[in-house]
Amino acid sequence: MKLKKTALITFTLAVALTLHPDFSVQAAAAVDNQAVNVINAHGESILSGAIMHEGASYILASQLHEVMDVELSWESTSHSVIIKDARHQVNWYSISDKLKVNGKDVTLTEKPIIKNKRTYVPISLLKKVFHLPVSWDQPSKTVIFLDGNPADDS
Repeated sequence: MKLKKTALITFTLAVALTLHPDFSVQAAAAVDNQAVNVINAHGESILSGAIMHEGASYILASQLHEVMDVELSWESTSHSVIIKDARHQVNWYSISDKLKVNGKDVTLTEKPIIKNKRTYVPISLLKKVFHLPVSWDQPSKTVIFLDGNPADDS
């Protein structure tokens, strides 16, 4: 009986430690700045410099034009990165870390970041706002830009 109780306590402790939020943060931090592969639907490498940050994949803002039809600009007076296409505009105010999509304040879990004086944009933001057709392959840490146009909002 005592052996079963000890085994149950050990199992419960192991599960609790696995689910503890501090451990997931440490795991995410451990992969920060890890290189991410970026390929097209044909398996060809299309970008370099993509990274992981807090468990999310990011690409250099300066490379956005290589995977989608957007304009990228920097507004020095407001310290803003502006990404826009024909129907969408994202303004990221780097000092306050505020984000506006089509003029509306939004809260996203993954915002652009600046590392080593370079701006990185999360793939999830591009997928959500610009409906960019992308896929993620976890085992190989690869972002796959699928063929086809971004989905229509209508």
